[in-house]
Amino acid sequence: MSSKPKKKPTKGSKRTDGFILRPLLWLGTGFVIGFCLPWYLYLQFVVNSLFIEYNWTIPSSIYARELNLYNGKKINLKAIKYELSQLGYKKSSSIDSIGTFTQINNTFKIHTKGFNFFDGLEKSKIVQFDLDNGQINNASEAIIRFEPLLIGQFYSTNFENRQPIPISQVPNTMVMGLQAIEDRSFNHHPGVDVLGVLRAMVRNITSGRVVQGGSTITQQLIKNRLNYSSRSWLRKINEAIAALMLERKFDKGAIIENYFNEIYWGQKGSIAIHGIKQAAHYYFSKTPSQLSISEQALLIGIIKGPSWYHPIKHKQRAISRRNIVLNSWYQTSVITKQQWMKAKKTSLSVQLNTAFTGSNYRDFMDLVKQQLGESIPSQELNTKGLRIFTTLNPFIQHQLANTLQSKTDDLAKNIQSAALVSDARTGEVLAIKGDKNKTSYYNRTLLSKRQIGSLIKPFVYLAALEQLPNFTMSTLIADNPIKVKLKQGDYWQPKNYDDKSLGQIPAQIALIKSRNQATVNLGLQLGVDRFVKYLKKFGLNIIRSNHPSVFLGATELTPYEVSNLYLILASNNTVNQLVSIRQVVDKNNKLIRQTKYSKNILINKNALFQVREALQQVTIKGTAAKLSYKYNFNNLYGKTGTSNQGKNSWFVGFNKNYLATFWVGKDNNKPTPLTGSSGALILWGNWFKSII
Repeated sequence: MSSKPKKKPTKGSKRTDGFILRPLLWLGTGFVIGFCLPWYLYLQFVVNSLFIEYNWTIPSSIYARELNLYNGKKINLKAIKYELSQLGYKKSSSIDSIGTFTQINNTFKIHTKGFNFFDGLEKSKIVQFDLDNGQINNASEAIIRFEPLLIGQFYSTNFENRQPIPISQVPNTMVMGLQAIEDRSFNHHPGVDVLGVLRAMVRNITSGRVVQGGSTITQQLIKNRLNYSSRSWLRKINEAIAALMLERKFDKGAIIENYFNEIYWGQKGSIAIHGIKQAAHYYFSKTPSQLSISEQALLIGIIKGPSWYHPIKHKQRAISRRNIVLNSWYQTSVITKQQWMKAKKTSLSVQLNTAFTGSNYRDFMDLVKQQLGESIPSQELNTKGLRIFTTLNPFIQHQLANTLQSKTDDLAKNIQSAALVSDARTGEVLAIKGDKNKTSYYNRTLLSKRQIGSLIKPFVYLAALEQLPNFTMSTLIADNPIKVKLKQGDYWQPKNYDDKSLGQIPAQIALIKSRNQATVNLGLQLGVDRFVKYLKKFGLNIIRSNHPSVFLGATELTPYEVSNLYLILASNNTVNQLVSIRQVVDKNNKLIRQTKYSKNILINKNALFQVREALQQVTIKGTAAKLSYKYNFNNLYGKTGTSNQGKNSWFVGFNKNYLATFWVGKDNNKPTPLTGSSGALILWGNWFKSII
């Protein structure tokens, strides 16, 4: 049987097929050109801009002064223990691990952490010293140098805390361990693990809920850099395609390095902790290379959910997650059986580093930013990863804050306080507090100008010693009622605080007893204009310069300005400017700025000696004698100050080591029942007692 011949398509059928296929072809081409190509180009742009051409936004880090110990150094036990605690050192029975110390009687052995100081890298080492009656002896090195405490950072507007490091600084166990727990096929897939996605889908379907994700490390990196929050198919497709693109441009090492520097590890207030370096510092006050196996596993574990596995808020949950990670590491031979058993038995020891919010040091940070001024633009300060080494002493700052917080309200109701402590010889600011409360929201030390009262008097006598012929502190001056006619036709009649007049008294007694009438009589010999001009060489521009009340401190200064003024007296005219910054270096440790300690005020040495001698007597038998008979202090210099109706209570005291200015008053400038002696001096005495 012969087959029938096939029919040839007719011309009409050809036209019909072409009529259908051609538009479809054009439609497909148009779809590719109009949608797929822009999509591809967009993802290409994303990969290039967020990875190839990406610049990290790195906050600048602010450090306290480093703690240096050497034979003969005076320091008390409380200070050493406090600083070691703040730096994250832990007391132990041995010093096998970095960041541990032992104390047997008065002998300390410490395994230091090392640090990249502005003048070079110092490696971790074991050091030893004795502390005998507040003095360092038998130090194992000429100078034992501890890393400075991180006290805060200057952030960009996104408040991300990140300090990128090369992958070589991340422990190999963490690098392999991350892959073991997050992406075991990382070294083999092209950016997307198809089998992993299928496994996750099957497990999620059989479980009836999402229990496993199929994202690779590369996809997770893309997700974090794009800041995706939604869980849509479009997002997953974008991640997958971008991951494939990224793997063609970056090798595996570069991708995992980016991951370790990018990933989110937790939140402290408004500050987001990103990257392994900041995570290690935040949770353990260590560098990544110093982390133990247990600590490494904890950090890898909490990537899954930093809030859910928070090691302080959810300790048991965090331990369970850490142990899951350790089991995975042992099963995949990342760690040995001995390491696995030891790490699982290790207790969870986490002490969150408070430096990331800077709340404990907010007032000092204000001063640092003020003194940086215009020398470093804000954009560079917030994003270029500068390191700023400052003068702050953590122990003195802690004791100052504690004193204001615990003692201010004992003086009177509804009052505030502020204080500043500096090195008496160099003018380096050691501590500053602008509020009695733990957290300062208004920095009174830098911002609140208040009348200084009798604090001005030493400078009246200093001016007289320098400018009046034959005047000495033994010269008699009149502590008598005085009536000064003003230009408006009114009269000004100053009185002494006890409403008494002592007649002719030596100038030294007038200053020691803070006699108003004697000081004004001396001041009038100088003349208001000449005295105001004299003050200008100390940097003071007096607004009410035409009124003789300037001799009694009727001028407004901040506690910071008062400290700056008294620095001339405390340093014996060796420096005249408070400083808070020692060095600034860039992210490559190149020196950008170093503070120079300057003196440009010439004062007669004999005049300065006589005023200082009187200020020492003030603390023995004058208005600050309480420091001697109540607190048993000696070798101190000081001056009380009180403005009208006790609106402002001041005390400035110093010895060869410290200069400290304290202020007490009300923010609304209303009267208080306090004088300088019954208010600010009490706080000063309690603070000084806490540091000696």
